[in-house]
Amino acid sequence: MIRKFYLVNEKENTFMLTGYSRNKTDIESLDNLGFEFNIEYHEFDARFVEIKRTIPQKTISMTLVFYEGYNGFTKWREFVTKSKTLRLFYSLKETKYCYVNVKSSSKTQLEAGILRSNVELECLSLWLVNKNAVINVTRTDDGKIYPYTYPYTYAISFNGKVDVENLSSRSVPIKITIEGNVYNPKVIIRQQEKDISTFRLITDERENPTIVMNADPTDQYIIKYVDGVETDIYSLQDFSKENFLFLPPGKSEIFFDPGVRENSKCTIEFKEEYVAH
Repeated sequence: MIRKFYLVNEKENTFMLTGYSRNKTDIESLDNLGFEFNIEYHEFDARFVEIKRTIPQKTISMTLVFYEGYNGFTKWREFVTKSKTLRLFYSLKETKYCYVNVKSSSKTQLEAGILRSNVELECLSLWLVNKNAVINVTRTDDGKIYPYTYPYTYAISFNGKVDVENLSSRSVPIKITIEGNVYNPKVIIRQQEKDISTFRLITDERENPTIVMNADPTDQYIIKYVDGVETDIYSLQDFSKENFLFLPPGKSEIFFDPGVRENSKCTIEFKEEYVAH
């Protein structure tokens, strides 16, 4: 299989780093795709016991060859300098990506119409794989006859669940998107039939909102959208619960209860983390 590297910015524009036909650019050399740990030990009578393990920030080094010379380097420079966020994708048998900053990019003299650049990419994350799961809760009356035209009740609610697996070695933050009317909705992560953590809001919503909870420590929020209007509903948390949920390693069951007998949808998104590709 052909190894592919490419950068994607916040506008989903792509710059291919391999594959001559598109950008007439290729990687000549590449270094530091592996992994390392900073490990601290405590000594016990000439024996050493690990007490802490962290992952240091990594810098990927590569040499790019621009077969269009200065024009190719100019395209590269414009892409990098006009991008606010960059993801480096590495595709072989599977595709993973990591967030990066371009720390430096040198420029050599033109030789036979070819220009080279030594590039350093600072990694801002581990290698990531996007995963998602959807829980659809559908209202069915099952032959019941209601004496009113709007069967909205809190006494009985429909709920749903889905099984997911986090192949990372540690817990990862999840993003929850709830669509539809809810009353004190909750999302529960369970492992081996035990509740691990719970997200719950104290709210009564009847305008078919979209509610988004993002647990990423760098960008935590709980927001409601109704007809394009955004409202911060951080204060509507049930503060007796964890709310900003992290998915533990291994297999989990995710349970969703909207609190009402109406159609609703709960989407779970998370990023598996890998120290190397």
